[in-house]
Amino acid sequence: MPGNEHGTRYGWLAWSQVIASFLISFCTLGLGNSYGAFQSYYQHNILESYSPSDISWIGTTQGFLLSIVGIISGPLYDRGYMKSLVYAGTALNVLGLVATSFSTNYAWTFVSYGVILGLGFGILYVPAQAAVQAHFTCKAALPTGISMAGSSVGGIIFPIMFRQLVEAIGFAWACRAIALMSGVLLMVACALVKPPPKPIVLTQTQDTIFNFRVLYDWKLLLFGCCALVLDMGIDVPFYFIPTFVQERLKRPPEIGDSLLAAMNGSSLFGRIFLSWLAGHLGPLRVFHSSILAACVLLLCWFTVDSLAGIIAFIIFFGFFVGGLMSLIPSSVAEIFPDTHLLGARIGLVEGFQGVGILIGPPIAGAIMDSPAGYLGVSVFCGALYFALILVMGVFTFRRRSATSLEEGGDEILELQDRGAPPGETDERMDQWKGSEVSINIVIKS
Repeated sequence: MPGNEHGTRYGWLAWSQVIASFLISFCTLGLGNSYGAFQSYYQHNILESYSPSDISWIGTTQGFLLSIVGIISGPLYDRGYMKSLVYAGTALNVLGLVATSFSTNYAWTFVSYGVILGLGFGILYVPAQAAVQAHFTCKAALPTGISMAGSSVGGIIFPIMFRQLVEAIGFAWACRAIALMSGVLLMVACALVKPPPKPIVLTQTQDTIFNFRVLYDWKLLLFGCCALVLDMGIDVPFYFIPTFVQERLKRPPEIGDSLLAAMNGSSLFGRIFLSWLAGHLGPLRVFHSSILAACVLLLCWFTVDSLAGIIAFIIFFGFFVGGLMSLIPSSVAEIFPDTHLLGARIGLVEGFQGVGILIGPPIAGAIMDSPAGYLGVSVFCGALYFALILVMGVFTFRRRSATSLEEGGDEILELQDRGAPPGETDERMDQWKGSEVSINIVIKS
């Protein structure tokens, strides 16, 4: 790569995509992570006749569409339609929030907040993440973490902003104020975004939007299933912490909303620090370790019976969950180092995530309404993550073996360069060739 091209790719053009992605994450996933505040409001006001499970379907439908639409928006990004996607997503975001401000019943709320807003989120989110990966061809974990930190900042601001605005000017004008802010920020993102460096050009034999070749890669499908299980449990605390604080700890709703904002705040540090760590240790290794930490925390959730305990829980859970969410695009890029079809691959994984988002919180809500209560919810989420730890071992073991093999080859070349005795080089060569398991793994990769 020529030097001037390298400077362009990693200069203002590349970092402007990080800024645009940060703003998009703020307005999409940041608002989505704040649904617990809306859930608490709906549950105790206009939708009080509905169960927590029924109300959670509104938020999970939004999250499902955010992810599943990526199956289409990702390939469209690969083909250079970034600007069109951002304009369409911005319009749907503003329309969904304004329509929500007029909602007075379940059906209207479901369509406006769940469907219209979810479609806007989905059109925006996957291309924004793919843009960062495409413009940072190596060491993309930290820029990805910074861009996705927008969702944490949004998750801090939106719950507090929503609660304060509802008390000051009412629910309808609170939604309209959020719509205005989101519209302005997304228009800034519209001005910054650029198409991928090398858009895919369709040929006569390649006239479909979705490239079905990605469906034949077992590694991508397995990682997608892992993302599905991850998202079945990841949003449960975000949805039910405010109600947990009200019902289990007998605290006012303002405290629950503040704790939700605090959990998003801790996820901000997790996204940045764990992304930085992934730049040194590898995204998959950090991803696997974070799942283990989140599993332990979820299994301990039901034991919390004090305000101090729930504060400790949300700080640590938010930290590790923030890292998990920001490392998904980087993990896909580590499994598939080439940037060809990157948008399609991330979009497919996001589609799997959407299914997990769609079914996880409603299942947890149904368990919460049963005699099992929060104990059942805690065990359900913890068991999901324990199974995920075992499956993710496939990727971390493969990458560890591949890395060991590459390091062995580098060591042999270094010995030859410095003129080491032939016996020493031959001995190291025999050890390297003897690693049949590692060699087979790398060849099959």
